[in-house]
Amino acid sequence: MNYQCCYCKEEFPAIEAIDGYKEGYKIGFLCPKCGKNIQDTPMNEEWVFSSDSSKVFFVIFMGYFFLAWIFLEFSEPITPAHYIIALAGLVPFLIYGHIKHAKDMYSPTIGTKPVK
Repeated sequence: MNYQCCYCKEEFPAIEAIDGYKEGYKIGFLCPKCGKNIQDTPMNEEWVFSSDSSKVFFVIFMGYFFLAWIFLEFSEPITPAHYIIALAGLVPFLIYGHIKHAKDMYSPTIGTKPVK
């Protein structure tokens, strides 16, 4: 898991975060790049992607997933062929994401905010 500093916009692994309590801060941690006191934000408030193409990939992937779910929900009767068709489309997305956007798929980046 990585953090992105809200001040310097640099990404760093969570293990590199400096304990703020040892430095006299009661809340949050320090950015190892710029030394500012920050705290993490929940994932649902801010998504951090490594590039715009990565963001587009995940939007298209979620769109396909949503359409496949609707297809399976409203198909009558559901047969194994329906599941094969839906999953056959997900496999190329996952392979492409693994090759091209592994940083975002396996090591999510969490945004931060200033400590008030």
